[in-house]
Amino acid sequence: MVKIPSLTKKEEQPISTLTLEAPLKGEDHSFSETACGLGKALGKLTLTPVVGVGLMGFAAGDAIASGVVGTKIKASKLLYKATKSDKGILEGDSATSAGSVATSVGSIDETIKSLGLDDRVCDLGTHPALRAEPTPIEIFDPETCDYKYLRKEYLDKGVPFILQRTDGKPISNASPPRTTTDDDSPEGCISVQADNMNVKLDGIDPIVKKLLPLTFRAHWPLWFQGNYKSGLAHVDLGPGTCNFYWLKRGKKDVIIAPFEVTRKLTLSTGIDNIHIPGSADNHDYLKDLDMYYRVTLEEQSLLIFNNSGCLHHFTNIIEEGVTPIALSNRCKHAYGSDPRGWVNLAGNLKIWYSMASHFAGLASSGEETRKAEKI
Repeated sequence: MVKIPSLTKKEEQPISTLTLEAPLKGEDHSFSETACGLGKALGKLTLTPVVGVGLMGFAAGDAIASGVVGTKIKASKLLYKATKSDKGILEGDSATSAGSVATSVGSIDETIKSLGLDDRVCDLGTHPALRAEPTPIEIFDPETCDYKYLRKEYLDKGVPFILQRTDGKPISNASPPRTTTDDDSPEGCISVQADNMNVKLDGIDPIVKKLLPLTFRAHWPLWFQGNYKSGLAHVDLGPGTCNFYWLKRGKKDVIIAPFEVTRKLTLSTGIDNIHIPGSADNHDYLKDLDMYYRVTLEEQSLLIFNNSGCLHHFTNIIEEGVTPIALSNRCKHAYGSDPRGWVNLAGNLKIWYSMASHFAGLASSGEETRKAEKI
């Protein structure tokens, strides 16, 4: 009988535990351990009905969580436009009620200058009224802020906010599975990489638990890289979630519309979103918004907002050839999700097929590259 050597302590650990080890700062971690390991054998046609059943369940759960079940809803209208705007959704005390919670507000002056825009003036020939003044997004220190207050008075009311350490220390040292190059992502294309569903995001995971103690990840953490200017202004379809959007490198111009503004908009259905057609690389739609938030997001900033209920638009700011690297960490939080999301998830076969294809692609390769206007 051949004696088998005993395993070391590290070798005795489950594989799932070993893959959770955080990479060293600035290093790429194993790309083969990304996504959920489903592989190509699970074709998108086979996956479509499975995804559809799951999406129907999420739609029902999100509707219940948002307190809308029992209200008369005309599905045909919700596919294009919400029938109501949540009156008073932003009522309540301002940020000053948080006392020492607020540290500052994000400036939009740099964004407007860097993009060559003057967003206060419209084409007077077609739009005689001036555009609404953008509202800066407030910034809080994650070490001193009141998370319960931020959840109640900001997140649940569709008000985005940013966490950034006042001492200048980084929030996280997390890294994407690999850093893309211009060869990997041609000009005008977004590179999307799916990380391990259970990957440890140092510095970010503790913040998630403080803000939403009972939440869980509803999607693979997605890393956005690539040589592109901007995608479309959109609302994400899928389970109702809160997005913990962390900028690892570079700068981005960010626009977010609150609940009541988003639900007045007529939006088209995309791969996994509802969006404003033609909004990639331009901000012409701002003239139609009664109110919106805007900020220049900087490195080591964590933007927190309701991505399934608020229209959002990100534009890369390229300085000295540095392209941004951003992480989208979506955690379950149905409150405030757009009713059009429930309807599309519950009965739009095109969405079922598109999401099945999207999931299968990420599951098999862990990465996809697509044109910015196709998000």
